Amino acid sequence: MNRFALVVFAIALAVGAVLRFADLGALQMSADEGATWAAADASSVRDVITIQATHNAGKLPFDDLVLHAWIEVFGDGLPAMRSLSSLFGMIAIALMIPATREVFRISHDDANGFTPEQIDSIAAIAALLCAVSLITIKYTREARMYALLLAFAIAQMWVFLRAVRRDAWADYLALALLTAGLVACSLVTASMIATEGIWLMYILIRREMRRAIIAGVAILAGIAMLSPALIAMISNNAPRVENGLVDWLTMPPWWEPAALFNKATGSIAFPVLVVLAIWGIARTWSRVREALSFALLWMWAPPIILVIGSHWWRPMFVERFVLFAFPPFFILIALGLWELRANRTRIAAIAAVVLLSLGHVYEYSRKSHDVDWHAAARVAQATLAPGDTVAVTPAYAVEVVRYYMNPELRAFAVPARGPLTSRIVIVGSTGERTATDFANAYPHVLAYARGTVVRSR
Repeated sequence: MNRFALVVFAIALAVGAVLRFADLGALQMSADEGATWAAADASSVRDVITIQATHNAGKLPFDDLVLHAWIEVFGDGLPAMRSLSSLFGMIAIALMIPATREVFRISHDDANGFTPEQIDSIAAIAALLCAVSLITIKYTREARMYALLLAFAIAQMWVFLRAVRRDAWADYLALALLTAGLVACSLVTASMIATEGIWLMYILIRREMRRAIIAGVAILAGIAMLSPALIAMISNNAPRVENGLVDWLTMPPWWEPAALFNKATGSIAFPVLVVLAIWGIARTWSRVREALSFALLWMWAPPIILVIGSHWWRPMFVERFVLFAFPPFFILIALGLWELRANRTRIAAIAAVVLLSLGHVYEYSRKSHDVDWHAAARVAQATLAPGDTVAVTPAYAVEVVRYYMNPELRAFAVPARGPLTSRIVIVGSTGERTATDFANAYPHVLAYARGTVVRSR
């Protein structure tokens, strides 16, 4: 790696570490994190698997088991649990280097392609963009699966391209194992695997039949490793899906893939980033056409597939489900920055893009993004009498309330479903029912906290 690439990559790691690890306890635990904690903090692996099946349906318990092992060593404090996601966030930044190299090696036969030193420089810039982008930061600061998913996605795509290029059995084996890990993170990664399938069809058209077939078999083998668990999970969750398990998902408009990148990078920064990406594509299309075609496919196919699936079957599109579509966007932006040939202009442009990205991070951090479950839980448990229970709505938030209650009282927090016999209720702002729905049965307001109200009979 040349000096420029080393300096930029070192900055990416340093800035990325600060943005991911600093003040991890600033925001309170979310209701979704509470569900993950409930499974990961179980006393045994068997219990982790059992609880995860009811609390985080629609995926396998891979990340829950990883977090369970982490908790065994570092405890279940909020900064400790979130630091695991931050660690995977740092791994994702580092993986941008080999992944970017492999993307440009697709066009290795082009006479006017980039030198290895130039590719390393572009890769380092892509890593820096990954480090300062809000979309990669916010999901690496919560105790959930998405940081692990992003790291696995970049690693799997890197090895996929490497296996097709080198045609080596060790790479095909690694591809199978990483595919299994990727699918174990979440079923939403099917859109990325479908993207790889599209590229393998292109390779078949190029008459590189052996590589396409073996790579496809390796991917299918990785999925097959999980087939018993996947079949059991799908069959168990099918009735729950029909009964409203995923009704919280809304139908995306057809233009959502474009809106996705706008919202994720910021309305001010997005036009600048798009112009840079287009500039890089226009400048280098004749030299690295295949590499750019793959990057564009990787960027656009997953969100488009999810939008089509939403309109064909049922809604399945949210921002975090397509995190793995952002690394190729970073690569294209990095290419545009590199194609600003004057060194001073290039460095100034990189600095401007970093500042715009950090500005988006700052604006996001100024707004409240958490619910004060801690205050609500403390008020509720302080008024508990023998035999009392605390009802929680939305029902899935019961675990975060339990987290903030004293361990010996956690069993007295119950989900607010059906006829309520609890003397106290905690109503979250995103509950199935609003605070006014409980006004008659629970006329006394004990406390208001950010995003919640605690009421009693």
